[in-house]
Amino acid sequence: MNRPAQATLRLFAEEDFRIPESEDIRAVIAMLDLTADQVAALVGVRDGRAVRRWLAPDSSSSHAKITYSAWRLLLLEAGLVQSRRKRKLPR
Repeated sequence: MNRPAQATLRLFAEEDFRIPESEDIRAVIAMLDLTADQVAALVGVRDGRAVRRWLAPDSSSSHAKITYSAWRLLLLEAGLVQSRRKRKLPR
């Protein structure tokens, strides 16, 4: 099973954070075994069409970037990252 790129797992403020590409998003959704509509309900977007736009090839005119908050929630749900409280990040 594919995994998202390591740089996409970092916090937004970290210098080496990279915005996830469609392949990264697809890998996490596959790990969660959810449909586009289920992902939409989980992260709070209108419907599965928004999710399918995230999954469209990056070069496609229908592609849309996922928000960081939606991405982070998917990562948390997949167990790929820990919450800030568990990581003991500096304040």
